[in-house]
Amino acid sequence: MEGVDIFDMRPLDASRKGTMEDPIKVRSAGEEQYLGCTGYPADSHVVTWLGLSKDRPIERCPECGSVYKMDYVGAEDDHHGHHHGPEYEEPKTFADYIKPEYRYR
Repeated sequence: MEGVDIFDMRPLDASRKGTMEDPIKVRSAGEEQYLGCTGYPADSHVVTWLGLSKDRPIERCPECGSVYKMDYVGAEDDHHGHHHGPEYEEPKTFADYIKPEYRYR
């Protein structure tokens, strides 16, 4: 209503491949963000959906290797969506089994 575009619907930067040193930034006002990678160059593979979160802000596309990083722009003290139930361990992925030196910082 104030003219602020919080739902940035523009396509992600497809002019380059994201790397660990220079990932493609994905703005998010929420604690989770999903993105669809179509590869580099654009449309070089089918859409691969990746999930980013405040706890795990960096993901790498398993198809093309492009790296994405969530840039959280939401309120730091926003307690919406926090559940006070039991804590569950995050499911294991292939990323949990890579060498420590290849992990993101």
